[in-house]
Amino acid sequence: MCLTAFLIPAGLALFILAAVLLVQGIRHNHRGKMFSSVGILAILAAGCAVMMEFITRPL
Repeated sequence: MCLTAFLIPAGLALFILAAVLLVQGIRHNHRGKMFSSVGILAILAAGCAVMMEFITRPL
């Protein structure tokens, strides 16, 4: 429980950061911010996949 209590708020904060970077990148036509946003989302997706694998795997 402690691990998920730490990871969920951190993941939500990273998701908000990625959304803000994506919107700013689209508004200002700044490719670096858009690529950073996609990179953050890819890391979050990989982390979610790993966490779900360990959560759903029977011990």
